[in-house]
Amino acid sequence: MRRALAAGALLALSIGCDGTDAPPDGGAAPDAGPGALAVTLEGPGHAFPDVEVCFAARATPPADRYTWTWGGGETEETTTPEACHAFPFVGPRVVGVTAHAGDERADATRTVTVVFEPSDPRPTHASPIVVRGADVWVVNPDADTVARLAADPPALRAEIAVGERPRALAVTDGVVAVACQGDATLHLLDASDGAPRETVALPAGSEPWSVVADPRGGGFFVALRAGAIVSVAPDGAVRDGVAVGPEPRGLAMNAEGTLLATRWRSTDEAAFVTTIDARDPATLALVGETALPTQRGLNSDTDNDGVLSFLGRAVPSPDGRRALLPALKANTATGLFRTGEPLESQTTARAALGEVTFGAPDAPATDSFRHSFDDLAYASALAFSPLGDRIYVAMQGTGSVVIADAFDFFTVASIGAVGEAPQGLALSADGETLYVQAFLSRSVRAYDVSDRSSEPPLVAEVRTVAEEPLAPRVLEGKRIFYRSGDPRMSRTGYLACASCHLDGEGDALVWDFTQRGEGLRNTISLRGRAGVAPLHWSANFDEVQDFEHDIRAGQGGTGFLDDAVFEADDRDRPLGAPKAGLSAELDALAAYVASLDDVGDAPAVDADAAARGRAIFEDPSVGCATCHRGPTLSDSRFEGDGTPRLHDVGTLGAGSGTRLGEPLTGLDTPSLTGLWRSAPYLHDGSAPTLRDVLTTRNPDDRHGVTSGLTEAQLDDLVAYLRSLD
Repeated sequence: MRRALAAGALLALSIGCDGTDAPPDGGAAPDAGPGALAVTLEGPGHAFPDVEVCFAARATPPADRYTWTWGGGETEETTTPEACHAFPFVGPRVVGVTAHAGDERADATRTVTVVFEPSDPRPTHASPIVVRGADVWVVNPDADTVARLAADPPALRAEIAVGERPRALAVTDGVVAVACQGDATLHLLDASDGAPRETVALPAGSEPWSVVADPRGGGFFVALRAGAIVSVAPDGAVRDGVAVGPEPRGLAMNAEGTLLATRWRSTDEAAFVTTIDARDPATLALVGETALPTQRGLNSDTDNDGVLSFLGRAVPSPDGRRALLPALKANTATGLFRTGEPLESQTTARAALGEVTFGAPDAPATDSFRHSFDDLAYASALAFSPLGDRIYVAMQGTGSVVIADAFDFFTVASIGAVGEAPQGLALSADGETLYVQAFLSRSVRAYDVSDRSSEPPLVAEVRTVAEEPLAPRVLEGKRIFYRSGDPRMSRTGYLACASCHLDGEGDALVWDFTQRGEGLRNTISLRGRAGVAPLHWSANFDEVQDFEHDIRAGQGGTGFLDDAVFEADDRDRPLGAPKAGLSAELDALAAYVASLDDVGDAPAVDADAAARGRAIFEDPSVGCATCHRGPTLSDSRFEGDGTPRLHDVGTLGAGSGTRLGEPLTGLDTPSLTGLWRSAPYLHDGSAPTLRDVLTTRNPDDRHGVTSGLTEAQLDDLVAYLRSLD
């Protein structure tokens, strides 16, 4: 056992002794009048497990003896005013002392947080904002730029053009690496001034989502949405790559060389974290995948069943022993068809954290814990304090930051109005300044978090984009799309359009919408659709403004239309009188959805196989192009009498439900663009792969005559379908 201080010495710890005497860290008994015994307790605010730390009781007048309580039932008696103790477990501990002077006694307490010693070097994680020395670096995804800010006082140094849709950056060895999703590039900049060094071209359509610096120095690791992690040297040389499964996004790495990657979108049954052995950056090794199963039996006004969804971050604790996963918990476990229990707005989805523990570099991470937040939608980013005793959690929909204990996740404070759609958090090295990237405010806000007894004040706000890249109405619509804190969108703050359609995509989950007059519904991506009606699998909306119905019902919002307007002229049903032009907010929302006209580039497939597959697709005897035709590969439309063109392709079942409360006779034909990123398939998500669509979910050849195709022909047809962009 090591002793941090000699007994009797005035306490000072390099890990956080502040000598404060004031409650709650230290305090005396209430004043009992002149001459009454009083005591204060001095000592460190932090300790390491099994490392002895010392405390001093200052009694006036001097006491005869002292009774110390260390938590967990441990007590100790001393005749001197100093005592030392080693705490075996991490977490907050309340140290107490009772001073005795004859028949008089006085009490004081002090809170000590026991933390694991931070590793050297510190762990790293992928983020859209990074503090390094005197600089703050932040991505601007809509503007295709990176901003370099002075850290203290916060001010813009430069805005630097990079590739399309930069999503994350990392800094090491004097190099800033920027992962650009849109054009599949990694841009390397000089960390001293932002000057371009190299542009690394990654595979077409691979969509580099995030990048993390090796904490040991010597390069970066990049997550490709197409399903791989690649290792890149500081000079831009690609050293190795390893296939890791679908959609790796959040990256975290500890000093031992263990690299974690979250899967961005979950299945209805589990979320996933993959472990990679990156001890040798030139030879990456896939270790295994850890499932974080769906939770059940929790529905209440403070929690809900469900699976962690949209795992965009993995943030390691300073000691590198665990990682927290900010997320949304999506309740696809509950519904009238599945459980007989209706989905309420407060049990549909909420902000949540997952926790996994690091193993050795060659051992998978271990699922550890879940925590849910009340009245908040989607935890989008997280930062640990330098010693790992506190966490700062960004809440995207409410534009706020929750400050919580890092061990029990109890909320101790919050910061409101941090900007539109915060997606990145970073702390200064001393932990006294919190930087918040407000993605849709186009700014970074700095807060003084040095005083833990009061709400952190705003120090500065720095705009990171000189010229707004979006049209005003599209930008406003995008902000509305992400907001859950507006009671018109959600009275409880839980839900926004982005809860299921983050980044304009679908969450890849299957919801039970039976109570909405529908059924089991696989979330459709909005990208490439441009908001063109009909909307939804059952063609139950004919304009984006019809989402007023979902907002008022499923999301628990008051709506963006006045009740009198909503209820007049048959507008209170989805296919009633048009709602366009009646609400500036709904029209802005429609403008944003209309801007989502591009699905991006498909990952490369075998060109010869795709050409053969196209011929099969267009063969009249197979029949795919009968319904999937034209520029959108869909015959979706409303007929002249307002009836939607629906098809029963043999996939309807007991859970398919109804259409607007009436019998469901068929389904709208979905566009086939972007199929590579939209698994699972079909209206009920019952086809995990495109091959399943053509085989196991097409037993009677009602969805194309595919039963006579050979295995090779099926492979070719799938290759063609995966090439569609």
